[in-house]
Amino acid sequence: MKKKHLLIAGAIALVAGMLTACGSGGGATAETTSLPTDGILGELPKVVADYEAAEAAAAAKYEELKQTDKEKATEFWSDYIGQGNTTKFKKVTLPAVEKTLEGKEIPTEIADGLPLKMEKNLTLDDKRNASGSAVFLDGATNETCKVMNYVVVAYDADGNAIYIDNVSFSDYPIKAGKRLRLDMYIAVKDYDAARWARLQKAVVIDKESEAYKQAEEQIKANKEAFKNKE
Repeated sequence: MKKKHLLIAGAIALVAGMLTACGSGGGATAETTSLPTDGILGELPKVVADYEAAEAAAAAKYEELKQTDKEKATEFWSDYIGQGNTTKFKKVTLPAVEKTLEGKEIPTEIADGLPLKMEKNLTLDDKRNASGSAVFLDGATNETCKVMNYVVVAYDADGNAIYIDNVSFSDYPIKAGKRLRLDMYIAVKDYDAARWARLQKAVVIDKESEAYKQAEEQIKANKEAFKNKE
């Protein structure tokens, strides 16, 4: 446990250094995001959001400098790229945080009306892949189960959809007792990091359901709101 805390501390220090570098020398500055870190995904949403904020701040500063001094802008960008922030983030920061998530479970449910029962909650590995399983109930057949329409939706504590992942199934014929594998990749982005930080559950739903339409709308609206924020 102590080793995990040290890994996280080192990862956060690395991202904090990136943010400080973006803010030095005038121009645009980047601040660490105030996301909670006590959720299912721990430090992951905050670390990703901080990295994305640093990248956005650097790009904004470059564009600002370019308006008045192209040579200075080029020098700034060369220095920033030379720090190797992206490589450090992908090879040091993310792996360190991902390792702390291994074995964590995401409470997983089946939407009403689907001929399934949960067998195993989505459980994370050390690469942000979550897998679980459900079992078909009595009466389940190829005709009654449109398996290719099934998806897994992640929701935050307020019931807002965060992300949708497909369920694939090729073990036909469908019948009671057969297992359906559930998979979800935790694809945290800048615009949904705040929701991932408050991840509460995942639900298996049908693409033809109203819940699916609402989930798509919520995800789209959240992305647009993030893009348009000041």
